[in-house]
Amino acid sequence: MADTATKTYEDILYRVEDGVAVVTLNRPDKLNAWRGEMDRDVRAAMRVAADDPAVKVIILTGAGKGFCAGADMNMLQTIQSGDAGTSRSAVNALEPWDKTANENFQKQYSWFPAVQKPIIAGINGAAAGLGLIMALYCDIRFSADTAKFTTAFSRRGLVAEHGISWLLPRLIGFANAADLLY
Repeated sequence: MADTATKTYEDILYRVEDGVAVVTLNRPDKLNAWRGEMDRDVRAAMRVAADDPAVKVIILTGAGKGFCAGADMNMLQTIQSGDAGTSRSAVNALEPWDKTANENFQKQYSWFPAVQKPIIAGINGAAAGLGLIMALYCDIRFSADTAKFTTAFSRRGLVAEHGISWLLPRLIGFANAADLLY
């Protein structure tokens, strides 16, 4: 019989079965758009999986039709407008959640390479912007035939952030990276 464990989070599903931890982004109605609560939950689940000797590999995937449609634009708009009533929880979720954690788990996205177990991206649909970055941070990526990859950094007048301008050309070549980034 397979050993199975689950843990409850707000924006993700987490389960472990037969040495495989599956982290599922779980906002399918928003194509799993990334927000502060999701960041907190994924980071916590990755730490749990990294610290669990029964876990040998981690799969990151999305619920529904999308892997991750990027940053939740409603959250970004709320933060930009200064609506402290709704943006405070998102801002708090981005702050270090556990000062006793490995230093890498206290910094934005530096925890991906800190996980000493393979992380596999199961890209089941759209991987846009920050969602594409999350997939690129994984050690191995598998995508459905229907998966779409895109960025909007340059169209929005933004810098290609979180290392994508360095990482993407090394994974898919400079010409293909330029097509995605510009």
